[in-house]
Amino acid sequence: MPWSLLDIPMALPAYALVLFRLSGLALTAPLYSSSVIPVRVKVALTMTIAVMIFPVVSQRVPANIGLSAVVVGGVAELMIGATIGLALAMLLMGAQVAGQLVGQQAALSLGQVVDPMQNIRSTVLGQLYATVMTLLFLLLGGHRAMMAALLDTFEVIPLMSFRFDESFIVLLVEMLTAAFILGIRVSGPVLIALFLTAVALGFLSRTMPQFNILTVGFTLRILLSLGVAGIALTSCQELLIDAIWDGLDMVRSTFGLDAM
Repeated sequence: MPWSLLDIPMALPAYALVLFRLSGLALTAPLYSSSVIPVRVKVALTMTIAVMIFPVVSQRVPANIGLSAVVVGGVAELMIGATIGLALAMLLMGAQVAGQLVGQQAALSLGQVVDPMQNIRSTVLGQLYATVMTLLFLLLGGHRAMMAALLDTFEVIPLMSFRFDESFIVLLVEMLTAAFILGIRVSGPVLIALFLTAVALGFLSRTMPQFNILTVGFTLRILLSLGVAGIALTSCQELLIDAIWDGLDMVRSTFGLDAM
């Protein structure tokens, strides 16, 4: 049915609920929540997407929604989008964990810089690993798959019907666990190489006490960590791709989107 101007005031509560669900994703999701994007652009983009999908989901919204119902339902809708965005943000954090581990062991943690994507201080290797993971996420279409998962939730979880259960806590815990496992696996080659270097330098210091092991070892650890990190990043492509798709599948299965 065609819309008229008289229908707009009646549709505002339902539109607000749709906007709340999309806002949760915009506040926590990777890329969408980046501080590099101006706030006005985020607000305009979120409101535009809400206008585009509102006619599709408005048929399932109960009539005569009051202000109190909008406030209570808005919190629930916000949690849906925030859970999806936060779960995937945790997964991408695994690459930064790998960079932080390598930076700490390679004595690069003193030269920290500001990460513009997350507005936090990080090591150079931490930013490198995070940038590679983010670019791979974009190349695989993860940002579109993430938005598609949120849009599919309107079919499985209509507006004003969300019920919180322990599966969402389990999703966040599993994502956090997967992020740390991914970080350890990605940083593993560099950590092993640095461990073997430390052992070799220890034997060298015992056999040649006059050798300045501190100066040589500091430079050697940095060069070795950068070289091995570059080789490891090119060889762990399949690992990162599988982690991204497994994370998206985990999100969809938690919200019951597998059958769609």
